[in-house]
Amino acid sequence: MQTKIPAVFMRGGTSRAVFFREDIMAPYDRATCERIMLAALGSPDPDGRQIDGLGGGISSLSKAAIIGRCDDGESDVTFNFAQVDVRKPFVDWGGTCGNMSAAVGPFAIDEGLVPAVSPVTQVRVLATNTGKRYIAHVPVRDGYAEVEGDYRIDGVPGPGARIALEYLEPGGTLGGVLLPTGETRQSLRLADGRSVTISIVDAAIPMVYVRAEELGADATQLAPALDSHRELQDRLEEIRCHAAVLLGLADDIEIAHTQVKAIPKIAMVAPSAPYTTSSGKSLDADQIDLVGRAISMENTHRTFPATSSMCTAVAAAVEGTVVHEMSQAATPDRLRLGHPAGLMDIGAHVSCRDGQWYAESVTTQRTARRVMEGMILVPQRYMEGKPWFEAEAQ
Repeated sequence: MQTKIPAVFMRGGTSRAVFFREDIMAPYDRATCERIMLAALGSPDPDGRQIDGLGGGISSLSKAAIIGRCDDGESDVTFNFAQVDVRKPFVDWGGTCGNMSAAVGPFAIDEGLVPAVSPVTQVRVLATNTGKRYIAHVPVRDGYAEVEGDYRIDGVPGPGARIALEYLEPGGTLGGVLLPTGETRQSLRLADGRSVTISIVDAAIPMVYVRAEELGADATQLAPALDSHRELQDRLEEIRCHAAVLLGLADDIEIAHTQVKAIPKIAMVAPSAPYTTSSGKSLDADQIDLVGRAISMENTHRTFPATSSMCTAVAAAVEGTVVHEMSQAATPDRLRLGHPAGLMDIGAHVSCRDGQWYAESVTTQRTARRVMEGMILVPQRYMEGKPWFEAEAQ
């Protein structure tokens, strides 16, 4: 016996997620909601395939969200994002997802949560995980979100309707300031005795940055090659966990490693350089301002998380950060970020007042598509709080 839960399978940017309406999920407590999401995506899967669900075996394809109406007068809908671990029965609600942010507006319009206004509907969204707001400018046609268009993003094979995302005052998602430690950079000593210089910046999502050269890494390598370097991935995870402690998200790095997995995210950065993308396209150095490789849930992201790209654009404009040092952007208000699949173009408005840095706004463009709608079938044992993986753990 299985329970039917209405859901929609959405692509947002270079990610995918299962979307649920808040009024549908309201009768269930948090633990039951998490089990529903685990069943939907096929987690946990020790083989990393998510063969028993809709997940794609990597962090960017293992996501869920709950979308609801918002009556605070400032936003139209709420966006509660969940990052679902591929191999473990773990759901992290700590961060948000910029790629899936692009799908919230179309979902809200098509579900009737927001009235469609031609030719473009502005959907005001409250990202409840971070408390930050953004505006999605969604093209519509015949009362529904437009899907067809000529806008292309690297990492998605075909074009679509361009959705502009405008993040308002994205700094300080953890309730603090843009530079949570008060420093633009600081030294960190690792377990092997080496010291690395990092920058921690919190805009749209908390991020920790390190220069690829300090880790002996080539930032132009693609995800599979970087993931095969387990020592490198272990060092990046160690740095990320130290940053989580510095941010007050965990008491020690062991807790950060097991319980604080979605934030902060970490990225290696390097100056512009030519490389070949995952699709075989050649990029010249003069097309790129900064090369970046982001790590999500201990694996190299196949593109670059959209919220992480926004934070990176902000960090590139803040003098003194390692990102600013590596960036070769002509102006501080635009960054061309080179990632494994190609380029992302992000706008950032950053200011410094009385010695303190502020992120005024960040803008980017994505596409999205409603892929499937229907019912998620959840085994009864999940609904009863007795999923197979808990029984086997006992």
